[in-house]
Amino acid sequence: MAALLLTALAAAGCGGTGEGRSAAEAGGGAQGSVAGADGAKIETLDGEEFDLAKKRGEVVALFFMAGWCGNCIPEAQAWSELYSAHEGEGLEVLMVSADPNDTPKTIESFRKAGGIGELPWAVDRTGGFTRSLGVRALDSTVILDREGKVAYRDAAPTDEETLEKELEEVL
Repeated sequence: MAALLLTALAAAGCGGTGEGRSAAEAGGGAQGSVAGADGAKIETLDGEEFDLAKKRGEVVALFFMAGWCGNCIPEAQAWSELYSAHEGEGLEVLMVSADPNDTPKTIESFRKAGGIGELPWAVDRTGGFTRSLGVRALDSTVILDREGKVAYRDAAPTDEETLEKELEEVL
């Protein structure tokens, strides 16, 4: 199953074609939440459990990438800057490799190649976390508001200014 997800993501290319959209535009609406997000859990590279159900009350930004995705570097850099600027305001960020073959070493190489600061990272070994959030392309961001509802999602490279604007609406 993980190989099938990886194949689909690779076929979609490194980054999708969709524009970033607010929750209402993305079909999430004010009442909407991501199917399965409440039960979504993943282990970080630090060995910690990242459980979305336990993140209520915080704004959570999830960035889906792969260690080989050069197009993912600019948005990862943006998240590094945004996390530093807004961590004290209740922002949680998790960088998620959707490639089950990534290792801590490939993630570290990606981070160093892009000059990306220290952030929490995880590798979705089964594809379950990625699927539960409806992510179908690399270089995708999902921002959940303090109630766990989708406030923003994109499926294409997004600049730091746009991400900052979206964060300001939910922080």
